[in-house]
Amino acid sequence: MPDSRARARRAVRFLQVAAGMDLLALFSYAILFAGAGDDTSLWEDGANSVVFLSLFSSLAAQVGLLMWFHRLVRQLNAQGADMGVTPSMAVWWWLIPFANWVKPFQLMKDAAERLGGAHFAAALPISLWWGANILARLLDQVGRQVAKAGVKAGAFDSVDGTSSHLIGIISSLCLVATALFCVQIIRALQERMDQRREGYEAVDGAPAPVEDVAEAA
Repeated sequence: MPDSRARARRAVRFLQVAAGMDLLALFSYAILFAGAGDDTSLWEDGANSVVFLSLFSSLAAQVGLLMWFHRLVRQLNAQGADMGVTPSMAVWWWLIPFANWVKPFQLMKDAAERLGGAHFAAALPISLWWGANILARLLDQVGRQVAKAGVKAGAFDSVDGTSSHLIGIISSLCLVATALFCVQIIRALQERMDQRREGYEAVDGAPAPVEDVAEAA
């Protein structure tokens, strides 16, 4: 049976780094917001660098999350707790436009219910995680529109700059919350999966495959 423990640890580390970078971005936007109207070109350059690193770390965290979720779905299907999708399709739902606004939340909730029941799933911050994620995505789109408006006008005026920085603050806060909630969910689901694996291995009376043991190490 495949093992997802190593992937869970990597996903958690990536998400923690992403949360740290988003927190730095939040502070950068807050400094720019407080200094709106002054000469903040130096802070603007620094904030742009932080935002770039934040985007890169968020991408790495997303990849780590999807790799873990692929393995989790594979394990659930192998154990007979059919998720109704293949592991590959479970990942694709996160990438398909429009569907990726709803399906990842449904899949994560289904996985939690299969691992611990409806009460266990309801106790996890899955709704908060996905709500923060959706809000961050919406704010990102609003921020892009504000940026386009500034470009068309030739330059940001103080109002546009203030709006952009405020959107950045709220968006970064949502991204931090999304990452931290996701860490909590991964740890809870992986703990339940580890308990299920121990039960299956005890019944089978056989150790995990060598390749799985190597990955989990």
